[in-house]
Amino acid sequence: MGGIRYVCFLFSFVFAFSANVTAQEPLAIGQWRSWLPYQAGRYVTQSAEAVWYATELSVMRVDKADFSLDYLSKVEGLSGVGVHLVKYHPGAQVLMVIYDDGVIDLVRETEVLTVPGLAESNIIIGEKRINDVFCTDTARAWLAGNFGLSRFDVRTGLFEGTTRMPVEARSVVTWRDSVWVSTDEGLYAAPLQGVNLDDFGNWRWLGPDAGFPADYSAGALAVFADRLYLNMDGRLVRYADGQLTNVHQESGMSLHFLTAEGAHLVAGFRCNGDCNGRLLYFTADGQYEPSAAQCVNRPLYAIEDEQGRVWIADEWRKFRLDRRDGSGECYQFATNTPWSANTYDIELWQDEVWIAAGGVSSIFGYLFRSDGIMARVDGQWNAYNKFTRDELNGLEDFLAVRIHPQTGVVYAGSFLDGLVVYDRQQFKVYNDTNSTLNNAIGDPLRTRVSGLALDAEGNLWVANHSAERPFSVLRPDGTWQSFAPECVARELAQVVVDLFGYKWFVVTNNNAGVLVYDDGGTLDDPSDDRCRLFTALDSELPTNKVNCLAVDLDGAVWVGTNEGPVIFECDPFFDQCTGSRRIVEQDNFGAYLLEDEDVRTIAVDGANRKWVGTTNGVFVLSPDGLEEEARFTTDNSPLFDNLITDIAIHPETGEVYIGTGKGMLSLKAEATEGGPVHRSEVKVYPNPVRPDYEGPIAIEGLARDANVKITDLHGQLVYETTALGGRAIWYGTDYNGRRVQSGVYLVFATSDNIQNPDTAVARILVIH
Repeated sequence: MGGIRYVCFLFSFVFAFSANVTAQEPLAIGQWRSWLPYQAGRYVTQSAEAVWYATELSVMRVDKADFSLDYLSKVEGLSGVGVHLVKYHPGAQVLMVIYDDGVIDLVRETEVLTVPGLAESNIIIGEKRINDVFCTDTARAWLAGNFGLSRFDVRTGLFEGTTRMPVEARSVVTWRDSVWVSTDEGLYAAPLQGVNLDDFGNWRWLGPDAGFPADYSAGALAVFADRLYLNMDGRLVRYADGQLTNVHQESGMSLHFLTAEGAHLVAGFRCNGDCNGRLLYFTADGQYEPSAAQCVNRPLYAIEDEQGRVWIADEWRKFRLDRRDGSGECYQFATNTPWSANTYDIELWQDEVWIAAGGVSSIFGYLFRSDGIMARVDGQWNAYNKFTRDELNGLEDFLAVRIHPQTGVVYAGSFLDGLVVYDRQQFKVYNDTNSTLNNAIGDPLRTRVSGLALDAEGNLWVANHSAERPFSVLRPDGTWQSFAPECVARELAQVVVDLFGYKWFVVTNNNAGVLVYDDGGTLDDPSDDRCRLFTALDSELPTNKVNCLAVDLDGAVWVGTNEGPVIFECDPFFDQCTGSRRIVEQDNFGAYLLEDEDVRTIAVDGANRKWVGTTNGVFVLSPDGLEEEARFTTDNSPLFDNLITDIAIHPETGEVYIGTGKGMLSLKAEATEGGPVHRSEVKVYPNPVRPDYEGPIAIEGLARDANVKITDLHGQLVYETTALGGRAIWYGTDYNGRRVQSGVYLVFATSDNIQNPDTAVARILVIH
């Protein structure tokens, strides 16, 4: 059934949080960190020591003793995202992580083994979805799915056989020397010994001759007190010794799952309409009691542990634990993680991370995403949306967030009705009723804010999509002004301000790609205003489909299109300025830079390198764009998805925050922001460099692109390099790649500032 792909990862939980921990350890250069939402469980399983929740994109571990939390994602060694269910196999002591596409990760203490055999099988055509897993006392697991039934050895990762069934297998158990499988057409069984289980002709359908109806559907199965329990047409029934007994039925509800891992049979019912479900705990004689109040909304799965506590996965937010301590109360706990995986726009300020978690369709239609704005401040994640703040009711599809660099005031733009200003005390909403913002032509009830940018004077420029006057400015004194220049294009989105103070807007219709506006330095005097539209007909834009803009450290404006980037390194109001496309060598031929890539976002790091996010991963380009310095995809990195939604880079730490279609993660990159001269204190870390350390040694606080020489105490040159922005990297080796001997080494860094060519000195102690 397809070969095993032995992709083993060293496995350790680098994130070990209790629910109230507020900070994370700093990253080492080259290390990744995940920022996924852990807000609700899709499935839950347990070992003797821990409970494991499958979330939408990854896995969370809860320690049964102290309730500390660990997070396990692709960054920590999993092979993918989109977790369908998790099942701990006690016999093999392995956690099975099963993805939506049928790939299986086997998580052990020191490694993760990925088994793609089911997903890659040529025997099973089309989608492979696993619905249920039953673990035996040995290393075997039975997998019920839309293809039928597979027998799987958890220790070796090998499939022992597959029964292709004409109908989807819903659940599976072994009981009384037989294996039992439920389907929409009823229950099937086969003896565990003496027949070829792969031949579906050896299976028996349980109908009237076995005491079952002639027409019924079967779902969840469980073995409890040596009896077989099953979901029959939405109700709970029991089967034993040829007798079928109705046990329980909930009016207006259907039985969704059954588990029997503790002293009770746990049955989860889901509402057939719009109401909460029920969770019932049955004893062997058919008596039951309900779960604690507030423990259930829309239950997905639940298990009982050895202490009688019930851990619940529910479709609604928060994780639930019914302690069953007699109090009748439910323990609900949340995690210090983002509200959702949506990351349309990322903004970094000091140690804070802010995210606009909305979105639009490819033609700038509403998606009605209600996640609002997410923020990590002082180590704590918070969400600001209609569910958490009454002031934001009606505001959805947030597309932009900016923070005033001096005051910390937060500005956020909602495509579904206005600009939000948050002064860290209260929210104020601006729309057509209290500002110069206009409602959209053709949609008179919506004030579409689609882009934000702050200029050097602290003016906030607001793109007002599809409005009669399509952009406005909010001055620091609180007054507003709107603009409709002669070259007006009304469908404006992202806006950036270049080093000349010109405002560049993405145009989202098919007639133009970019609008550039110059207010002449006087907002109130329209006589000196200028504007220009760049299209595929009068510039180097290969297409009018423009997605993003970025201004680099030299003042060039990079324009991302669906056919690669175009660079404007000239005054856009000169007639001869039409932009340029880099020509690079590709397969021994000249080609335009990334001409086959749909560029969705561009960020500039402290070394003026361009981090280009596409629908095909991330490209890291040299400052001039002629060299590809790195490439990150889902195949060669922990990226959750190749669709990149936004990239933001922290100027002080060099941490690169990457939003993808399946959540955000970050990478500690080499470059930081460098000033014209060195800082008063140049930092070196790690220092001392100990014998077991083989990673990069960072030298920080340098002038931008400083020349760095490393010598021994006798002045002999050991290594020379150029800083990436304000940080230089040394791996403790000489020019020949050999590790240097133990001792003290001196760092001399000279800036290129002609007026102040200063030199910084630092010492590094190397110990072998």
